[in-house]
Amino acid sequence: MEHLELNAVIGFAGSVKNGIILLPDNRSMIYALGSTIVKRDVVNSSNQQFLQGHSDRVTCMALSPTGRFLASGQVTHLGFQADVIVWDLETLEIVHRLRLHKVRVEAVAFSCNEAWLASIGGGGDNSLVV
Repeated sequence: MEHLELNAVIGFAGSVKNGIILLPDNRSMIYALGSTIVKRDVVNSSNQQFLQGHSDRVTCMALSPTGRFLASGQVTHLGFQADVIVWDLETLEIVHRLRLHKVRVEAVAFSCNEAWLASIGGGGDNSLVV
């Protein structure tokens, strides 16, 4: 089976916590659309890059204080663990994938020195993981 490659996206749902983030360079922004995170140029909307690694809809995002890392959480189905992914925004690669919450990740946040990442699980989970 041939893999389809994503070339461009249009739209923004607005339902993700911290769902649109202006990067420190003031030229790029990040937003989630379904299970994909889009990094696009603010001026030239056709200049888009994609972070793909989630298996279901992204529910929250947080940018590290230096702007190098992005953490994103997702929702999944009952009985499954929801992923938290840490991305390196320079390489657009996954640095860490954590499966710590049941069904949904409500929020993620970096510490000031980027040494720690906190995540909060949804209703059926009710846990804070650092």
